[in-house]
Amino acid sequence: MTVGLTKNFFQHRDIRILQKVGQDGDKAFFSGWLMKSKLPYLAFYTSRKKKMKMKRSKSLSPEPSSSGESKRIKYEESHPHLLDFCDDILLNILKYLNPQDLMALSLCSQRLAQVTRDRTLWRKVDFRTIPMPLNDLEKYTKFFQPMTTNVAMRGDLHSNKCLGLTPKFFDTINTHCGQLKELVIEDYYIDGDEVEITDFPRTIEKLSLKGCEMGHLQSNKSYFFKIDLHMPNLTCLILSNCQWFMPHSLLVISKISKLKELRLNSCHRLGECVAYASLATRFGFKTLETLDLRDTALGDSEVSCFSSTKTLTHLYLECPAVLRNTDAGNFRRPVFEDGNIVQFLVEGNWENYGFQRRLISDRAIRAIGSIARRVIHTSPHGIIFLEEENQIFNNPLLKTLVVRNYPRVTNSSLVYLAEHVLSLEHLDVTGTSVTREGVQKFKSKRPNLQAFSFLSTKKDGTAKLIGNVFTESRILS
Repeated sequence: MTVGLTKNFFQHRDIRILQKVGQDGDKAFFSGWLMKSKLPYLAFYTSRKKKMKMKRSKSLSPEPSSSGESKRIKYEESHPHLLDFCDDILLNILKYLNPQDLMALSLCSQRLAQVTRDRTLWRKVDFRTIPMPLNDLEKYTKFFQPMTTNVAMRGDLHSNKCLGLTPKFFDTINTHCGQLKELVIEDYYIDGDEVEITDFPRTIEKLSLKGCEMGHLQSNKSYFFKIDLHMPNLTCLILSNCQWFMPHSLLVISKISKLKELRLNSCHRLGECVAYASLATRFGFKTLETLDLRDTALGDSEVSCFSSTKTLTHLYLECPAVLRNTDAGNFRRPVFEDGNIVQFLVEGNWENYGFQRRLISDRAIRAIGSIARRVIHTSPHGIIFLEEENQIFNNPLLKTLVVRNYPRVTNSSLVYLAEHVLSLEHLDVTGTSVTREGVQKFKSKRPNLQAFSFLSTKKDGTAKLIGNVFTESRILS
């Protein structure tokens, strides 16, 4: 405490003593000398303390207003203030602050309240630094501008303060943000009876409902019903970790004419939806480029349906953690019983039963980039006419393929990808059953592959390949 007072004292009070000992650049040296010399320091500090007491007693008497104003002017001249900057410099400083800090500054002075409302500071608004309850979020709506294009916010579903989003909030967004392009809503509760998809802004191009909970949904109608008509410019839809997402919503989403990116990772209800996936990919998803299906229970049949998506460039697949390291030998073949207790045992190899039904294998990989016959038309009687001569490639533009932690993906997939998917630039088969020999053969056929990640699940050893650098490592189990 005394050291701090001494330094402050020498900086503002007695410059003459500093000049006797050294120049201004020797302040640190002089302070160190005082610390070593205790007696002069105590004597000096005691004498200054008495003078300070005398000054404090004098300060009890009223001073002329002119002297107080002169001291204030001198203090302000020697200490630069934030408000000394012009508005342009202030805006360049304030653009690095989050909305919470801008709100705090707006309460400091009238000028800051005016500067913090500048439209350039509220074009892209991101509240996700901390969870924002709805009551606090409504206080910031006065800052929203017609030029606001991006709004991102994050709630807290485990907090009692985080109330559900209301139609009033969306009305405010629609009123103040007429040119909104991106709306990110994470970890909020939405009541399906109160807030419909048509309450969202029509102008948005990116919509994210990551981690949101939805209540009071209708079982016979998708929540995204008529989203293709309400949001004609939507290009990105993120529904990560939305446990309320049902497979039949794929049909509605596939109708969005400009949709390029769809993320359904960690949507655990998305499984065994061959019928919906087949219809959605057959008649929709005409512009889809990025598809994220990680941490879902989709199998070969569902993934194979997306092979008919001609514009797909990035496909992400990863086995859910609950289905990993499961021994297929522990499952018995299915036994069906009727009312007469007659049992029927299915003969042969039943590969799509139990957990294996939900695991991707080489069959799904071989459906990517394969040659298929073009469908001419379908008759009313259900007969499909195929064109024999002109054949097309599925996924001709695929550049990124991630297939992680699927034990039924083997070297056969590597051989197939090396020969048939020539547009591939990034491949990740971490945690699969591919071997080191399979990786080396793949590398010899595709030396220009930008990134390849390999990590074996076997105990004897692993190999990792990134770019054209091949390194070996070992996992201790």
